[in-house]
Amino acid sequence: MRQIAKAVAVYRCDYPGCDRRFAASGHLARHRRVHTGERRFVCPYEGCGGRFSRKDNMMQHYRTHFGIRVRRPKKA
Repeated sequence: MRQIAKAVAVYRCDYPGCDRRFAASGHLARHRRVHTGERRFVCPYEGCGGRFSRKDNMMQHYRTHFGIRVRRPKKA
């Protein structure tokens, strides 16, 4: 049987009172937006104005304007 090594969480959030750690610097950068409230991705649908911290969340929302649903596989 193959063993998969767990990633070492070396990137630590320096926000006061937060003890979250991450194995990838990009994950820490994404997490920081929780504290800053930064929402740089704006829904392009005219008149919506929805703002999101992540592009994938904005795109998921954007598709709701057109009735497009993406089905995810059911977990076993």
